[in-house]
Amino acid sequence: MTTTLQTTSHEKAHADNMGADNILQGCKPPTDEQLAGCPFLIKLKDMLEPERLLFSTDDTTIYYGDDVGKTEATADTIAIAITDRQKQPVGAVFYTPNSKAKPIVIDPTGYGAIVIGEVNKANEIIAFDDAEYGIDAYQCMADDKTTFIISPQKTKQSFKKMVQHWSSGSLLTVPMTIDNKGMINLLAGVNARALVTIADILTMLHANHSYEAILAADETQIINLKDTAYYPEWRDDPQLNEPMIYADGRFELYHDGLFFVKYNDDDPANITFKFKAFVCSPIEVIAKTRDTSSGTWGRLLQWRDDDSELHTWSMPLALLQGDAREYRKELASQGLNITTNPKQRSYLDTYIQNYPIHKRALCVDRLGWHEAQYILPDGAIGSDGRQLIVYQSAHAINSTIAQQGTLEQWRDELCKPLADQSRFVFSIACAFAGQLLELLDDDGGGFHLLGSSSMGKSLSLKTASSVWGKPDSYTKTWRSTDNALEGTASEHNDSFLPLDEISECDPRIVGNSVYMLANGKGKGRSTTTGHNRTAKTWRIIFLSNGEESLQNFMAQAGQKTNAGIEVRVAHIDADAGQGLKTFDSLVLADTGAAQADKIKELSHTYYGAAGIAWLEHITNDKAATTATARQLVSDFMSNYSDLAPQAHRVAKRFAIVAAAGEMATLAGITGWQAGQATTAVMTCLDNWLDNYGRDGEHEQRQIIKHIQAFIELHGSSRFQPCEKSFYTDNEQKVTNRVGYRKQGSNDYYFYINAFEKEVCTPYELKKVTQVLDDADLLVTNETNKKTFRVPAPTAKNPKARTRVYAIKSDILSYETDKSVGTARTQRTHHIGQGLEAVHSQRDTRGHSGHSEPQVDELSAYPKTRGTAANPVTTGNVPLSALSATKKQGTAKQSVIDPNNEIPPFGSEIDYS
Repeated sequence: MTTTLQTTSHEKAHADNMGADNILQGCKPPTDEQLAGCPFLIKLKDMLEPERLLFSTDDTTIYYGDDVGKTEATADTIAIAITDRQKQPVGAVFYTPNSKAKPIVIDPTGYGAIVIGEVNKANEIIAFDDAEYGIDAYQCMADDKTTFIISPQKTKQSFKKMVQHWSSGSLLTVPMTIDNKGMINLLAGVNARALVTIADILTMLHANHSYEAILAADETQIINLKDTAYYPEWRDDPQLNEPMIYADGRFELYHDGLFFVKYNDDDPANITFKFKAFVCSPIEVIAKTRDTSSGTWGRLLQWRDDDSELHTWSMPLALLQGDAREYRKELASQGLNITTNPKQRSYLDTYIQNYPIHKRALCVDRLGWHEAQYILPDGAIGSDGRQLIVYQSAHAINSTIAQQGTLEQWRDELCKPLADQSRFVFSIACAFAGQLLELLDDDGGGFHLLGSSSMGKSLSLKTASSVWGKPDSYTKTWRSTDNALEGTASEHNDSFLPLDEISECDPRIVGNSVYMLANGKGKGRSTTTGHNRTAKTWRIIFLSNGEESLQNFMAQAGQKTNAGIEVRVAHIDADAGQGLKTFDSLVLADTGAAQADKIKELSHTYYGAAGIAWLEHITNDKAATTATARQLVSDFMSNYSDLAPQAHRVAKRFAIVAAAGEMATLAGITGWQAGQATTAVMTCLDNWLDNYGRDGEHEQRQIIKHIQAFIELHGSSRFQPCEKSFYTDNEQKVTNRVGYRKQGSNDYYFYINAFEKEVCTPYELKKVTQVLDDADLLVTNETNKKTFRVPAPTAKNPKARTRVYAIKSDILSYETDKSVGTARTQRTHHIGQGLEAVHSQRDTRGHSGHSEPQVDELSAYPKTRGTAANPVTTGNVPLSALSATKKQGTAKQSVIDPNNEIPPFGSEIDYS
């Protein structure tokens, strides 16, 4: 295909048109086979003249501008001639049938248009920036009095240039919705008009509203765009555009900025500027804000950045009384262009504080629920319209809540196919659960998906994030300071916080961070005057992941965990146990890797609509939402009535997640069947119970393991044989002694102070001794005390006594069985066992030569021994059950009598 190149500048117009004629020279109308069944091109073929829609057989060489000589791959595409308002061809646009690829546009003028209908000066011209949209609108209202033009180029400036060109000599209308203020701002000053409607014009046409009826509707606005060049038309309230008098001048707001101006008043008939200072790009004061106690006054500000994205910030007025640079930094970071002139910059302070706005708004300092409304960074859902409520913060928030695609697309293509994937359903249900915490008066907490690399942990996390926004933006990271994490948690109050990869967090602070997130309260801080500043608070459901558990991760920094952490963050195995890593089955692809890629693609294509639909659903009737949530939680917990308090607390958090998943399903948001969310959550809860234990006494097990570890670590190096008062030459000297070891039984006697200060840490002494006593591992012979009085081994006075904590050697062979269940729970099959002592096969002869009971002898003992008045319970019972029975040690040679006679070190003790 040949083209005519430009030669000299004075021949430009002619050469352009000659080149445009040559572009499609020799091309013929396409056959049905060449259209390949493309619905868009078939519609065009039915509307355009035969010579306008052509099949391009060759590539095209550019004949203008900086790209002269460049070849565009237009072979085997469908070309549409684009023309100017004199019907002259100025270029072409090339479409590939059934392709989402961007069409190739060749148009040296920049204002060429796809024209549908007759080009007649008497006709009204309606301009569109989207081809499919314009075609559909034409089909709804085609007549011989209207011409449709469509910009082939997807840029704002090209559309504006087309409107400017075609509006010369004809009435040109640009339809738009009332929230598309950026389009009005873009076309300010153009000789055309805007048709502003509440609903999309195509939607109204499909609803059988005629174009004439739309024009005549009361809510329709016809705006002359030429008259909008002097003030920002994207405001609904024209009062806010009024100038503000200040000193000997006034502030005036134009489409290109806020100015402080002074006029030359010598000739009132011809007022001219004598001074005009640029302050910033257009910004408006929407309302004065204050809280319920008429404090923390501020201003609600609104502006658009260079991409016409709307920003809203409720700014505290206190920021104007300090270093004004801080608030200007916030405005600048959100796209407001502010002058660098120091004097003119100060005008912005004056304008924001003194603008005469009478509208009021209630400001709140927390996102999430405020009575029956749900507050977002840029608005409120569930508002009754009687009062504007806004979130006010010292920092403008760039909300990560965003939307792309429709709810139906997210639900049907992504969420619904995952209905049988337990980890994904659980994660998605977590994304809906945060909003129920306030309704159920629950503090919230977290979950931690645990598994090896490339297991699919991050994928499930980001799939859940697609409920609220773009996964990569909405998902946060553990890689931050605890102060930064505090701010992040506050911004997600009453919602869902996904935290990816715990290994990126400093192991020295992760424990405190987990407590802070779950407890819902930040650090206490003071003001510069020494007064206490109100700490940030929140309620959230957070979902974390990592290759290591919190315990192992914290251990790297020498940090110890306790039961509190595991209650606040329930660990769930990311592996679903089906040999497919996180997946339970393959539903979207033939392999796990391909399925993961498909889920990632879909979650980055459709996101955000589900979260907004969820908020609209639960705010419609908050009381009914609360009642439904409570009933669902109660029904879920009825399946776990046998749990101990700690496990019950965690199970209730799972129940809230299940309730959220079921409610979102009932609302038509997930596409799942009723009960599928509950099944997935139960699967994850059972996994946690299998690892944690149904008896809930995880801290007791940790304490026993803690004492075990101390004895195993130090052994004889810190325990002196108690039968020896003086060292022999061949006996190793014990340094840094913590107590004694009784030969024969190998029981351990700890010094009182050493046991409390060194051995028990970080646990409390009282808690440790109670746990050991409940487990029948502690020897006592003092009434109402956990101690044991024995002769002092190194004392010169043989009658000297010392008080110790005596721990049986059986502690070294104790095995802690976590799976304690009841017959009432049918979905898991746990053997009813408590903490059971497994006695070692060792020489049981004591120092005096007497034999101690062997394993087979102990196993033959009945479950309950002692007298009827003083039974001693042993065997397979949980630790908590043992605490009700008093266990005492007795000497084989003499039972401890009321005179509290202390047996000598060499005697054998029967602890049964």
